[in-house]
Amino acid sequence: MRKTKRLLLLMAVSALTVGGVQFAASAETPKRTPPAVSYALFMVWKGVNGDQRVWWNRLNDDGLSWTGPQAVPGANSSAGVSLVGQTRTKFTMVWKGVAGDDRIWINTFDTGSWTNPQPLSGAATSVGPGATNLAGPWLAWKGVQGDEAIYWTRQSGGWPTPQKVPGAFTSFAPALTTRPVDLRTHPLMTWKGVSGDQRIWWNTFNTSSGQWTGPQVVPGANTSAGTALTSIGGDVYAAWKGVEGDERIWWNKLPQFSSTWTAPQVVPGANTSVGPSLANRDGLLYMTWKGVAGDERIWWSRLEGNSWRGPQVVPGASTSFRPAIDTARVD
Repeated sequence: MRKTKRLLLLMAVSALTVGGVQFAASAETPKRTPPAVSYALFMVWKGVNGDQRVWWNRLNDDGLSWTGPQAVPGANSSAGVSLVGQTRTKFTMVWKGVAGDDRIWINTFDTGSWTNPQPLSGAATSVGPGATNLAGPWLAWKGVQGDEAIYWTRQSGGWPTPQKVPGAFTSFAPALTTRPVDLRTHPLMTWKGVSGDQRIWWNTFNTSSGQWTGPQVVPGANTSAGTALTSIGGDVYAAWKGVEGDERIWWNKLPQFSSTWTAPQVVPGANTSVGPSLANRDGLLYMTWKGVAGDERIWWSRLEGNSWRGPQVVPGASTSFRPAIDTARVD
């Protein structure tokens, strides 16, 4: 027995000796390489009360920290800003003009800088647009003061004349995303009803027929402000502020190929006076929002499994409205 143990010990020592060099055995666990980041997440927002400048930053590769805010040259707004991510870290930003200017403006972030803002012909709003990407930006927005119709257009070479979305009316701003249906990808839109109607409505654009479907109510979903949308793996996620007097943020989803929304749930600890924004970054659902009445800080969280991460403040980022986030494939 002793000879056997001695032989096993000699064999173990020999296994650690190569070419006459003896290596020490190590109990260290190999370091795991963090997953590669495929998409960059940018955020844009109007400044605090009295500051109509539009600001931007981006989420760092660690997915937990943010770069310092910077002003977007020449971009100013009294209300909503929206962001559309495309490819190669390219973003299109659209926004309502300053107080007294209902025009919708547009610029792009490409090769590391923002282009000069340009007005979008025939497009005007009292709140701000919603946007998504489907072979180029798609936009939807409420009309000017006194006009609660929803209008839409998309970039196809140029920008076609805006058209009304049949049967769709709102007192705030709509939200857009895309989802696969019948082997094709279609835009999907949600919006708050007209003044006095806090229900959330939804429809889709059929890219085969070129028509919007009839509006439907999202069961149990109600808001006094705006909705937010994004899609992950075919599932559509929505988030929104509660009704008048309810500053909690709610969320639900429309599963892939389904026409039935899940029951609304509260995002723990997340509260806002305006509404949130959503984005999909490498399969993780991120959300940002302005704080409650009197709190102009911008907060963020993300869905990890079935639970939301505790809300955290985005350093240096403050707004009187709501921010917008989206992602684009990195260079």
